[in-house]
Amino acid sequence: MAVFFALFMGARFFLWLIVLFQFLSHLFTGKPSQAGTRWGAGISAWIYAVMLFMTYNTERMPFPFSQISASRN
Repeated sequence: MAVFFALFMGARFFLWLIVLFQFLSHLFTGKPSQAGTRWGAGISAWIYAVMLFMTYNTERMPFPFSQISASRN
């Protein structure tokens, strides 16, 4: 549980970097970055899977203890 909490805190920071990058991309190019959109969707799905696990709503452990695709379901 503590491992996932530490990874979750790092992921939150990384998600804010993606948000800032997407904002700047939209500001200067008029559209969000496709790569940023994919990264944002992936990290959001992982954060959701971690929150479900940490609040005992599921017993499925998120990545890195299970497959990445399992975290996105």
